[in-house]
Amino acid sequence: MLTLRGAPAWSDFRLQKLEARLLDSVGRSVRVYGEYVHFVELEQSLTTTERGVLEQLLSYGPTVTPHPPEGSLVLVVPRPGTISPWSSKATEIARNCGLSSVARVERGVANYLAAG
Repeated sequence: MLTLRGAPAWSDFRLQKLEARLLDSVGRSVRVYGEYVHFVELEQSLTTTERGVLEQLLSYGPTVTPHPPEGSLVLVVPRPGTISPWSSKATEIARNCGLSSVARVERGVANYLAAG
């Protein structure tokens, strides 16, 4: 399974709203950062060119300077045994781009919670 980091999942507005709700619930400040994470099931290894194509396909949304996330990880993914509509479409697009080694692409959100 190949795992690739993606773009930020939350806008500044959403993060502020979420952090305010956490402050009300927990009683202390919590910083939140969330980014998409892509899980790629492969039937065989990708060539360097194929890996480049896949990375281009999964490069969308706003960009941030890469940094190591801090805090406790809360990973949100589809229920086991289900295939999301996003996954079906992403897998179809990957195959149409010549990535026959890609069996499935799924997306989750990696949320990192740290004391504020």
